[in-house]
Parts: sequence; C-alpha cells; structure tokens
Amino acid sequence: MGKILVPVDGSESAKNAADAAIEMAALMGDEIVALRVIDVESYTGQWEFMRGQVEEELKRDAAEILDDIEKRAAAKRIKVEKIVRYGDASNEIIAYVKENRDVVRSIMMGAAGRRGLARAFVGSTASRVARQVGAEVPCPVTIVPA
Repeated sequence: MGKILVPVDGSESAKNAADAAIEMAALMGDEIVALRVIDVESYTGQWEFMRGQVEEELKRDAAEILDDIEKRAAAKRIKVEKIVRYGDASNEIIAYVKENRDVVRSIMMGAAGRRGLARAFVGSTASRVARQVGAEVPCPVTIVPA
C-alpha cells in the first residue's frame, strides 16, 4: 500500500486534485496524504507585527481545508493523513517526498492555486514540483486542471 500526496491550498484546482487522488486511492488501495504548506512570510512581508495573528488565521484555514478533504475521502473509506508544514510550498512538497520516498507513490496537485495562473495554465508551485521529477522527486506528478 502506498500513499498519494495531495498538496492543497483551498483552491478549486486543489479540490479537483484531491477528488482525483481519492478516486485513484480507492482503485489502488492507497492512502492520501493531504499536505497544506503555510508560507507566513508571503502574507506578512513587512508587516511583522501582524505575524502572530496572520499565522493563527492561516492555521485555522489549513485545518478547514484538510478536514474537508478528510470528510470527502471518508465517504470512499479512504484514510487521510493531514499534515501542515511551513515555508515555501514547492520546497516543502519536495522535502516531504524526499523524506518519505519509500511510501509516496505519486503526487496529485492542482494546476493553479489560490494565486491564480502564475504561469501559462500551470501554477508556479506545480511547475516547480513537476520539473523536479526524477531529480529530487522520485515519483510521478499528476497536474489536475481546474
């Protein structure tokens, strides 16, 4: 039994990726790892005095996103491991896969996240992760459109 990593940010594209991962997990007998990466720095920037408040709000948001995926997976009897990490999304996704390469079978992620289309149809995080396949990411990456 392997695990399908699904990086999520609450966007429609990420929800579609989670649904695709749930379907795949049901077919393969896999589990889901729902990963929410929080980049507090990108939200606070020069407003350091707001860091604590922003971080708490992002944690609440992450919990809601992860709980939603867990609820949808439960309908198909798929186990979900919920993880929150901090930092740059693509770096943390790659780091997680490298740390868990023995169990992560694949990555399914949305084409464009909450920040929209940073690149032509594939978001910058998805693009950076996909470019690492073979080099740092030892498993296939499926980019699911919005």
